[in-house]
Amino acid sequence: MFESSLARLVDAALGDGAAGHLVRRTVDRVREPGWSNSLSAKLLQLAGPGVPDVYQGSELWETSLVDPDNRRDVDFTERRRLLADLDDGWLPPVDETGAAKLLVTSRVLRARRDHPEWFSRYLPVSGFGPAASHLVAFDRGGAIAIATRLPIGLAREGGWKGTTLLTTGEPLIDLITGARHRQRELAVADVLSRYPVALLARVDEGDDR
Repeated sequence: MFESSLARLVDAALGDGAAGHLVRRTVDRVREPGWSNSLSAKLLQLAGPGVPDVYQGSELWETSLVDPDNRRDVDFTERRRLLADLDDGWLPPVDETGAAKLLVTSRVLRARRDHPEWFSRYLPVSGFGPAASHLVAFDRGGAIAIATRLPIGLAREGGWKGTTLLTTGEPLIDLITGARHRQRELAVADVLSRYPVALLARVDEGDDR
């Protein structure tokens, strides 16, 4: 009885009836905000204090729940192909491929590996302006992690508008996109113009990173 009821529930959710249409409308509404939240959560997890970890296979979007789905075979060939493209300078769109998540994952992990001195402390960084409540940022001692929160509300309120965050004024580079910033007061709309996250590192003016 339980199994047959569950099967009918799944069929209704995936079918062409009213329940199926409701599920698809809901998915369409939350898909892009969900991608934004996933990138933000991954950046904060990997850049924050502690030892970063990535569950095997979750370098791209991870839609499984628990055992046994999260133990599915991992397509390493696809991940190697995407990573090679990223290393060649490709900045992917935030779309169903999940390549943007692999970009964030690879850039943050490499920064922690190559520059542990950038991750030696934790200081919150405050935003200022009309959408400051949608910003999460912290300085790890050389790398500044910036992430978007509550993206649906942010879009409803008109975006970042004049929201800013203050830095020391040293030259900064976004390790995710390669964009450079030299202002002491950074416009969040500029910093997050391509992705809902950024990882800014202090660099010398002559550094061609």
